[in-house]
Amino acid sequence: MTELSIFDPFFTGNNCFFPEHYTRRSAVPNTDVQETQKSYILTMDLPGLSQDDVEISLKDNILTIESAKAKEEEKEEKKINWLLHERVRSEFKRTFTMPRDINPEAISATFKNGVLTITVDRKADCAERKISIQAA
Repeated sequence: MTELSIFDPFFTGNNCFFPEHYTRRSAVPNTDVQETQKSYILTMDLPGLSQDDVEISLKDNILTIESAKAKEEEKEEKKINWLLHERVRSEFKRTFTMPRDINPEAISATFKNGVLTITVDRKADCAERKISIQAA
């Protein structure tokens, strides 16, 4: 009998709080979006992840941020005989429809201390202007 075997009734079988199929969590990371005169800034909390675990893409003005957990790592985790396994990395996919005034060539991302910050620059101000009509 191991020290953690007293937990077996709680974590296995019909009486479990964490059924066996509860190995992969799907969560939506908390995100703040702010607008400045020059850009849009998205700040997303991703504790326990690194920049290699995240993919960012832009297509048709839709910004997509998703986890990129390696399948090999998942296979290795299944080989381990866990006594208690609560710190499971979440997989997520989050999309944001961006405004028309973004500059798709001017997007940058930084990752520091589990916080992803994406800065999307806006196009030069498209102020209203008068258009002169030329005689044909």
